[in-house]
Amino acid sequence: MMNFARLLDAAQTAAGTEPSENIDLMWSTLVTGLVVVFLILVLLVIVLWALGKVMNIKIKPKKSKRPEPEKSVAPPVAPAPAPVPQEEIEEEDDSEIIAVIAAAIAAYGESEGKQYRIASVKRKERSVRSSWSAAGVAENTRPF
Repeated sequence: MMNFARLLDAAQTAAGTEPSENIDLMWSTLVTGLVVVFLILVLLVIVLWALGKVMNIKIKPKKSKRPEPEKSVAPPVAPAPAPVPQEEIEEEDDSEIIAVIAAAIAAYGESEGKQYRIASVKRKERSVRSSWSAAGVAENTRPF
């Protein structure tokens, strides 16, 4: 069984080249490839940096040389927003729910050796968002 070096030497002598010529060709190809790759990378960095600078340019209004006299004009009054029709909210007796939440908080505080109390209970305002919209937001923002 012939080893790899003998096989390589036999193939190169059949091709008519010396092994030292192939090694020189190998190193020159390697160096040339590395130089080309890094030059292209540097060129890409410069192009992306320039694009970033161009995109971040803010248009500043030109300042006039002489100041204009201030006019005493009342600020425009915004029209009152149109009333949003709200669905009638049925007033429910939330005392049972509040009692259950208070009991849970008391049990939690008892396990820690502390005493908690509920200072006030306020109903949260209803969302303007429809139930379909809220479902879409919940679907698109939940973790994977």
